[in-house]
Amino acid sequence: MPTFYDSENKPYILTEQLGRGGEGAVFACEDDFELVAKIYHEPIDEDKAEKLRWMAENKNEHLLKVAAWVVDVLKDAPDGKVVGFLMPNVRAKEIHELYSLKSRRVHFPEATWHFLVHTAANLARGFYSLHRDRHIMGDINHGNCVVLADGTVKLIDCDSYSISRGDFRYRCEVGVATHLAPELQNVDLGEIEREAKHDNFGLAVIIFQLLFLGRHPFSGNFLGAEDKSLEDCIREYRFAYGNKDITKVEQPPGTLSLDEVSPRIAAMFERAFLIDDRPEPREWVEALEDLSSSLEQCTLHPGHHYYEKLAVCPWCRIEGQTGLMLFPFITSANGLNGEKTFNIFTIENLIENLGINRNLPAKPPNISTMILPPPSPGLEDTRKQNRNRQIIIITAQFLIVSFLMIVFGVGAGVFFGIILMIFFVIALNNPDKNLRKDFNEHLFETRQKWNEIENEWNNALVPKKIDDELNEIKKRTESYKKFQQSIAQQMNRLQENFFTRQFNEYLQSFRLVDLEVSSVVQPQITELRVRGIRTAADIETARMEKLAGIDEKTKKSLLEWRVDLEGKFDPDAKSEVFEIEQKNLIQENTVKRRVIEREIERLFSSLRSASLYLRQHQQGLVAKSESVSKELIQAESDLNALGNSSSAILVLILVTFLTPFWGGIISELTTSNKVMTKTANYVFGRPNSDKSDSYGTAKSGSQTKAVPASEARTDNMPSEYITDKEIAELSSAERKNYASVLSDEAESAIRQNDYNAAERKLLFAIRFTPKDVKILNRFGYVLYLEEKYTESLDILKSSQKIDKDNSETKNFIGINYLRLKRFKDARQIFTELTAGKNNSLEKSFNLGLAHEGLKDYKSAANAFRKAVKLDTTDADSHYELGYCLYKSGDKSGAYSEYEFLTSINSKLAQKLYDVAELGKYDYEILPQTHVTGSGIGSGSGSGIAKPSGNQVY
Repeated sequence: MPTFYDSENKPYILTEQLGRGGEGAVFACEDDFELVAKIYHEPIDEDKAEKLRWMAENKNEHLLKVAAWVVDVLKDAPDGKVVGFLMPNVRAKEIHELYSLKSRRVHFPEATWHFLVHTAANLARGFYSLHRDRHIMGDINHGNCVVLADGTVKLIDCDSYSISRGDFRYRCEVGVATHLAPELQNVDLGEIEREAKHDNFGLAVIIFQLLFLGRHPFSGNFLGAEDKSLEDCIREYRFAYGNKDITKVEQPPGTLSLDEVSPRIAAMFERAFLIDDRPEPREWVEALEDLSSSLEQCTLHPGHHYYEKLAVCPWCRIEGQTGLMLFPFITSANGLNGEKTFNIFTIENLIENLGINRNLPAKPPNISTMILPPPSPGLEDTRKQNRNRQIIIITAQFLIVSFLMIVFGVGAGVFFGIILMIFFVIALNNPDKNLRKDFNEHLFETRQKWNEIENEWNNALVPKKIDDELNEIKKRTESYKKFQQSIAQQMNRLQENFFTRQFNEYLQSFRLVDLEVSSVVQPQITELRVRGIRTAADIETARMEKLAGIDEKTKKSLLEWRVDLEGKFDPDAKSEVFEIEQKNLIQENTVKRRVIEREIERLFSSLRSASLYLRQHQQGLVAKSESVSKELIQAESDLNALGNSSSAILVLILVTFLTPFWGGIISELTTSNKVMTKTANYVFGRPNSDKSDSYGTAKSGSQTKAVPASEARTDNMPSEYITDKEIAELSSAERKNYASVLSDEAESAIRQNDYNAAERKLLFAIRFTPKDVKILNRFGYVLYLEEKYTESLDILKSSQKIDKDNSETKNFIGINYLRLKRFKDARQIFTELTAGKNNSLEKSFNLGLAHEGLKDYKSAANAFRKAVKLDTTDADSHYELGYCLYKSGDKSGAYSEYEFLTSINSKLAQKLYDVAELGKYDYEILPQTHVTGSGIGSGSGSGIAKPSGNQVY
């Protein structure tokens, strides 16, 4: 481990590397965990070394409190050259980890806006301490300020600061454009003397990013004609949160507005970003402390804090617009008095915005219906080698048998020819057998991959765990709302009971003996008291009507007396007794409410993670299926193109046994040669002809081997920079040849998943044959693989204009529509495709998806019925049919599909059982009415089963 020495030649052994930057790397010190060492990558000059020495010698307590200041220099040897320095070990996170939503959830999970305001004030304190000694940070950025768990801020990378040494200053020659003042944009920082006002601009930017959750003050929507970079906006004072009529920049949607912080803070931001009267750190400290003490807690979401003068919580608005959870659902630290509940309706909205996909994506085409691609490039060489070997063996057999007949006679020729034929058959069959075995093994492995894909496809729906958690959180939210209603009802009853008690106590305070009403005399009061009427509370209309012996005038006077007293009743709304009872009620329900809140938070966090994973899994499965399907059809194509040695063996047998019949004319060498030529031509299928063969290869009177068009390549392929005029001057055959070559090269690139190369090749090919539907379709397919669905549609539609009846073109247009969720257009395409004789499982399945996307579940069910009739074992189609029957109200039909699925795919059957909520229904077995062997119900509720008693099947 390397050893370095401080200014007093004390050794420091450095251990693990903690970080690395452009200038140097930071290492831990073996014997002092409170210090770390920065070692420069390159040797530093004497000016830099002197700067570090001066900083170490002039460190002080307040600088060490706010910054990772230079503690001492480090030398490469005792009394050697300065190569680095020691500084305090600061264990903290860069400040962007706090104001960025994603990282804040990880590193500061309980941080609220109150904590961000507190941190901003501490940041300003750090700059205040730095400026107090006339030092300037200069290179302000989110990496040079770090935050501890309690909100304490430390300034780091101090060796790059502009350091004041009396009348002399060590310059800072670097800076990040996003935090540089307007006057420093696009200038040579090495020629500029940094000033405190420059730091004040960068400080204001970081404070803004803290309060506005990572938003840059100059990042907005420019309303002018031309584009503006962030640096342009800074240089031109285009503050995005100022007056957009002046700045021509509109603040981004879903963000905090300037009038939603305190007026004092808003005015300071305008000073910092619209004019050059930038607030100093001391002003920020005072204003931010004032804001911190003026925050209100949201009544709907206890994790929201905002300026108390605002009428409504701005964070509730922003979360509603973006669907994001900006702050955690923490409760107030105040405890029992006035503790606020969180917004259960915000939770419900966030659950709805999770985007849990319950349906399968568009099913890829069945490989049996796909057009096989050309054989692999390496396969053609193997085929040629096999063909040449077969030709050599057959020719050798013919010549040897002929020679034996000439020299030893026909009998010997036949005998030895048969022995030689057996040897040659083995020589032909063994290499072919081994090669075919390799290709079959590769095909088998690829088919295994495809089967695994199909199994994964069946499991690509919402897992039961997510469904259970979703149902559970919905139950908890309903329970929470009922709990809130219960508390409100208890509070109302408490208030009503307290009012009733107050009212009764008020009426009971007025006794009849004290009554001074002229129409009510003392004997009557005595009689009323004997009958239990002693106070105004006892005087009730129904009770007075039942009194006998009391005249009506007295009764009326007493009732009027009570009404008069009721009108004078003034309840005490701020009674200490009522407040105590209210406080006790809140205290009784606080613990239970907290438990429900925490469980809802836990479930929501789990659901959000599971939902993201599910979407990624489904998308990855689609890409994986496309890749494996291409590999599988390529393996099929290669095996088909490999051929076999059967034809060559047959020709070998014919040569062996037919040659002796020509023995009568073998004696004439010339004639014999002619027979050999004729036989060879017959064997290889190459009769003399002056016409073009089936591949379009011209032939003269000589024997010329036919070459397929895909092989008839030229070595002088034109450059990609060939002009349209030069292309027009080429012959039709040349243009087709070049397009064919490029198309084959594109297919090779597709097999290697190099879609960019395939796209370039096909674009070049289209220049030669712009109306070649096959090439246009392949180009559209490549764009589809690259998920450029709109561009793919444009190409495929241009292909359709050339051949409007091409079903392959229509099929890929339809699948693109499904990916773009243009379900009406997809329905129109697949309706047309399924109407003809060339209907397939995939077309009917995708038509069902289009109907399902439009929530036309009955039509979707009909389409899925056709799909299962085309392939009764396709579990996906049975599942979707069952789901659509359930959505259209046919519970019996859905149960029928569930029963059939149990025999072919138990996992998918269970998913249908859960999604369609089949467990809520009991069924009794009815006569079978579904299509025999198809496994599908009638779709009208009269299928396999119907709801009945207490039987469970």
